Amino acid sequence: MTRTAIKKQRHEYLLKQIKQNPFLKDEELAKRCSVSVSTIRFDRAELGIAEYRERIKSAAVEGLGGAAQGTGEVLDLNLFRDGISVLETDKTMVFDGTDIVKGQYIYAFAENLALSVIDAKAALVKVANVKYMHEAHAGERLIAKSDVMNVKENVFVIRVVIKANMNEVFRGKFSLLVADGGNPEG
Repeated sequence: MTRTAIKKQRHEYLLKQIKQNPFLKDEELAKRCSVSVSTIRFDRAELGIAEYRERIKSAAVEGLGGAAQGTGEVLDLNLFRDGISVLETDKTMVFDGTDIVKGQYIYAFAENLALSVIDAKAALVKVANVKYMHEAHAGERLIAKSDVMNVKENVFVIRVVIKANMNEVFRGKFSLLVADGGNPEG
């Protein structure tokens, strides 16, 4: 097989793999294709495939129907393990006459990250144990970290901690019932 044919075959494989799972990192793709990471990066550039973070961002926006406002931006995601997200707060999120961010925005931010980490098309919050530890103010950047703590059948328990300026703002544990057959194996 010629080099051109091998490259074409690899390009087709890359397109298929990234379409199936946009969360594949270059290292994983390189391993699957038995090539270097730089070869994968060059192939992605040739094919117009965005880098990992941009693919995550795009998938998050698509999953939310384009309504990412107020639910944060996913920065890192390891499906069925953990994730990190950031939310830039602003004056539209505060109580009238204050600069204190309403709890509904903080909760939505946390719930969105919990749902993102399990990659479910449909999931219901069975139980949410949440604690607001400290107020958040307009203009602060909120950083959320999620961890999958437990999985039993189609119920995932996910912990989310949100911080602003190194202060814990929110802590929550979500028990999510996956209604679409989300699968930690694949």
